[in-house]
Amino acid sequence: MVDRDPHLDAWAIEQVQQTQARSEHKTWGLGLPDDEPWPGAGAVSIEAEDNRQGKRALFLTARPVRLGQVELIAELTTQAAGKDRKHRKLVNLTASPDALRDFARMLLEAADEGDRNRPRPKSVR
Repeated sequence: MVDRDPHLDAWAIEQVQQTQARSEHKTWGLGLPDDEPWPGAGAVSIEAEDNRQGKRALFLTARPVRLGQVELIAELTTQAAGKDRKHRKLVNLTASPDALRDFARMLLEAADEGDRNRPRPKSVR
């Protein structure tokens, strides 16, 4: 866990404001059109943008496939600030369910730490 430092928190907030940073995400269930999503199949899209690094987007899908594996398709798109051209990488790989469970645990722990490190409003007296 990160120790609380009000000066460091103020600096981080100022950096976010200066770079006009924003981030958003969406999630989906995967399946055939006009049908229920397949069990265990889904996708997440995470987008971030600021005036220093430009736009970044990650689109990650996961679906169970034969022989006890999970297919992952990850697409990373970047566009530098002030540039018209995008750069895109696409990777398709399979992973074991154990590998994904370990990764999911790490993601949940990171999310919990992020919540704990969120600045809290100070009471006014």
